[in-house]
Amino acid sequence: MSAPVTLSPMIDQLQLGSSELQPKTETDVAASFGKALADARGLEKQATDAAERFANGDPSMGIHEVIIATEKASIAVRYATTLKNKAVEAYRELMNTQV
Repeated sequence: MSAPVTLSPMIDQLQLGSSELQPKTETDVAASFGKALADARGLEKQATDAAERFANGDPSMGIHEVIIATEKASIAVRYATTLKNKAVEAYRELMNTQV
């Protein structure tokens, strides 16, 4: 049987407006972004491994598992990209603020 593919707990428990998921300091923001990137990379690797196992004829790997792993990786990458875009947007707004 294939190893279960899970999203990061942050993505699994994401609720709009939840204050407990909001980073509080710059260190928290950096750690959150780093974790999102690491999770995305791990999920991409799992999706690639699942696709390779399916292509090699592994009887325990079904096409549905490959598609699910690929979608989870896609969601994680989009989440990390969204975090990056928000950070860049906040930085640009800060730089354009007149003192």
